Amino acid sequence: MAPTPKGRATYHHGDLAAALVAATLEIIDEVGVRGFSVAEAARRTCVSPGAPYRHFADRDALVAAAALEVSRRLRAIYLETAAESGSAQERLATVAGSFVRAAARYRGGLDILFAPGLRATHPELRDSTREFVDLLLPSAFEVIAPGEGPATAVALLDALHALARGYVAQLLEGKFGDPDDVAEEVAIRATQAARALVAGYGVPSGHVGEVARDR
Repeated sequence: MAPTPKGRATYHHGDLAAALVAATLEIIDEVGVRGFSVAEAARRTCVSPGAPYRHFADRDALVAAAALEVSRRLRAIYLETAAESGSAQERLATVAGSFVRAAARYRGGLDILFAPGLRATHPELRDSTREFVDLLLPSAFEVIAPGEGPATAVALLDALHALARGYVAQLLEGKFGDPDDVAEEVAIRATQAARALVAGYGVPSGHVGEVARDR
């Protein structure tokens, strides 16, 4: 087998599926999901063009497997950061920073993770999102204002997700500078913004005006 360029995912007896997923993420980072082909993933793993289909039914199945791997990595980044957080508020705030760090590392991976068409045909991606939400819900219930119900907790998580995705989009568009150089700074900014958002959900809706006047 000919040597492959440094960083390429190569096949070594039994881990072809994992190598193909790694190659898929690499290609999508470079050319986007539209430019991805199973043939190129096979080439980078040094196998025949037909070999991937022993593990994945079609192109979308391979892309979905790559998206699921990104989901696992995002969750791992979050858990590592949240383990150092002493409060429910801080555990929720770290969601935004975790998204930014994941985007800096995996770039196009987040696009396929949240691609509506892919999620519609691959329920394992929806299940992965549901598991992440279930991981966050206890903290959301802990921080929302007394008397608020499940809808408020879910709304808080939706707002956190929107905030995080917004910072991710701006990071990858280069608004803050080269993503490789500013990722950690942007992750800190996103976490700070998320802290303010979480704090707002801890204020009873009828008391917002009173809090504003007190300031």
